[in-house]
Amino acid sequence: MYKMYLEINGDEEGFLLPVLPEKIQIDEGGDNKSYNIVNLGEVNVINLPKLTKISFDSYFPLNRGPYVSSEKLYAPSVYIKKIQEWRKKCCKVRFIFTGSTLDSVFNTSTEINNLFSIENFKYEEHGGEVGDIYYTLELKKYKNYAPKKIDIKKDVTAVTATVSQAATRESNPPQPKTYTVIEGDTLWHIAKRFLGDGNRYGEIAALNNISNPDIIYVGQVLNLP
Repeated sequence: MYKMYLEINGDEEGFLLPVLPEKIQIDEGGDNKSYNIVNLGEVNVINLPKLTKISFDSYFPLNRGPYVSSEKLYAPSVYIKKIQEWRKKCCKVRFIFTGSTLDSVFNTSTEINNLFSIENFKYEEHGGEVGDIYYTLELKKYKNYAPKKIDIKKDVTAVTATVSQAATRESNPPQPKTYTVIEGDTLWHIAKRFLGDGNRYGEIAALNNISNPDIIYVGQVLNLP
């Protein structure tokens, strides 16, 4: 038999779900994008999948019965207040799911044991079952992230080289106004070659109404600024 726990990392006041849900749903949505390319049609850009979502329905019983799988049974209000407190504090909740064949989803042979955010929590009381609180809980896997500090150092040599390159460009003959894309080309390299600065690829994209600068095709004729 499987078991399901909810707790804050290191918080001994977490709890085992007293009544196991009849089913648990795992949603792994995609984040692919489609673009329409002139003379090529629709293309699909494959991206990494979205964060995994887990959802299930169950209830917090008022009284103990054979359906209760946890040794400790609290009043339904205790479970609800605990979840509400976690949400108000913007806590990352540790969800532990043991004894299931779905363990392989999270690349572990024994259990699901990951951090999640509580995306939705709904609860209600049914007539004729006074005291029992039915609920729906939706979780989304949490991925740790942090900003990276970048140190920018002034390089006198680089500045001198840039000035020299600018002077050289001024003495060069006029550049062509169009260019035909060949295999291996990117807008950055084309901008670097004809405009002297790869970071000006956006000017070429705007001039040619290219919505996704990462997608160009062989034989495409580009107007140059």
